[in-house]
Amino acid sequence: MAGERWYDGLHKGYDKDHRARDIENNGELTPMRMRGHSAHDWPCDERYEPYFERLGLLPFVLQFKRHAPSINHGAMTALIDRWRPETHSLHLSCGEMTVTLEDMAMISGLPINGESLTGTTVSANWRDRVGQLTGVFPEPPEEGERDSEKVLHHWLRGERGVVCPPDANEVVVQQHARAYLWYLLTRVVFPDSTGNKAQWIFLDLLSDWDRKYSWGSGALAYLYRQLDEACRRKKGTSGMGGFVWCLQVWMWERMPVGRPEKNKTPPEG
Repeated sequence: MAGERWYDGLHKGYDKDHRARDIENNGELTPMRMRGHSAHDWPCDERYEPYFERLGLLPFVLQFKRHAPSINHGAMTALIDRWRPETHSLHLSCGEMTVTLEDMAMISGLPINGESLTGTTVSANWRDRVGQLTGVFPEPPEEGERDSEKVLHHWLRGERGVVCPPDANEVVVQQHARAYLWYLLTRVVFPDSTGNKAQWIFLDLLSDWDRKYSWGSGALAYLYRQLDEACRRKKGTSGMGGFVWCLQVWMWERMPVGRPEKNKTPPEG
């Protein structure tokens, strides 16, 4: 492009729509909205924990079932503005940096050993499968609406986000546990850019408690994809999904900008 600087290794298809191009040309961009949520509004029953442990997800659940830390949308947006899809890394004045698989494992507690996190593209009768695995059946779409293979989080929480009955049998406890974990994973690790829907594909991966997946690898790949898309969004209402908690904690550990001050006062007692 005449009159504009070009850098070897950049992909013109990515670069022409990149937020950094607008910044370089003195364009005005607003902070993006990070779709980082928590599952603190859904009680986690201790009876679920043996199943989560069999999946290798108990450390993750114990860490992220609480309130989410406040998201610094401005600092996170500045980070996104420096992301390059060509290298899946941040291009900074000091060089390149990126979130690694080790970072993901250390911050999140997600397992990085096991089968690849790939889901089935077969979606026939997915509502029946949701019913079998969680005990609640999503309503079919109204006439003229597209079947998205997702359920709204508020629907899932309304149907299953209550205390599991104390006299529930093992099947019911497992259904409640799957619904809770599906909610947690799609709220915290795999939210889309809307942040309010649970994708069916992730529930299907929870059908076998003893099948081990590399959830950390899937979370990192999903975060990379969300960053690839977010760095080219420019609307005032633009947002980013993915594991934004992990990205922010990684930023706090690696960079002083936007980092909260540590409480140096020792706890009482």
